[in-house]
Amino acid sequence: MKLFGYNIDSVLTPEVKYVISTKYFVDTLAETYPAIISLNSEGKVLRELIFIKQSHLKGRTIQEGYKYSIESKGDGKLNSLSKCDKIILGIKAKKMAKLKAITVQLRFFGFKKGNLEKILIIHDVPIIAKDKKDLLLQVQEFLKEWNSKIEDIPGIVIRDKEETSINSKIIDIDYLTLPL
Repeated sequence: MKLFGYNIDSVLTPEVKYVISTKYFVDTLAETYPAIISLNSEGKVLRELIFIKQSHLKGRTIQEGYKYSIESKGDGKLNSLSKCDKIILGIKAKKMAKLKAITVQLRFFGFKKGNLEKILIIHDVPIIAKDKKDLLLQVQEFLKEWNSKIEDIPGIVIRDKEETSINSKIIDIDYLTLPL
């Protein structure tokens, strides 16, 4: 699915009910960039796609403040990063003290011609690991489902094949009244 001329498949899953256009502050770059964020029916953030480099063509500027009601039939996986030359995976791990386990957010950094172009943050990762080694194994298994593989974290993602567009449609468009 394209929005503002950009492929946003990666933020789409069957659980996604809304997609919003907003600005996102990237702390490591100390700057705000346009982003497309997907939410479930309860308003929980599932995935974020941040556009570091935008096109200067007319009609391809991401306009913030819109909320789209979405219906999606599949998972967009890494489709939004398909035109990137190199994809690097980083993580943000969280320790769950009560379960004595680790959960994780996956952060994919898409580079084109050596420059960072997009960042994809996946919050809805079904991984609960007991230690770093188990975490790496589970991330590798998760990426295998996405036709991708990785040797270590952080590391370069190797994609086996290109994905096709997923079946999704916009049901309604509203102006976003409450800030995220």
